[in-house]
Amino acid sequence: MNYIILIFFIFIIYSLASALYYMMKDGGGSKRMVKALTLRVGISILLFLFILFSFWMGWIKPAGVA
Repeated sequence: MNYIILIFFIFIIYSLASALYYMMKDGGGSKRMVKALTLRVGISILLFLFILFSFWMGWIKPAGVA
C-alpha cells in the first residue's frame, strides 16, 4: 500500500518538475506546461480518491494522535 502511494507522489513531483522545465524553456505560455499541471492535478485527485477507497475497504486504518 505504501509503495502505491509513493509511486503517486513520484508522478506528482515529476509532473510538477516537467511543468517548471516547460515554463523556463518555452517562456511560460506553452500548452505543454498547462498539460503537465493538469496531469498533476488529475493524479492528485486520483491519489485522494484512492486513499478514500482504501479507507472504505479497510486496507488502511486511521492512527490516533498520541
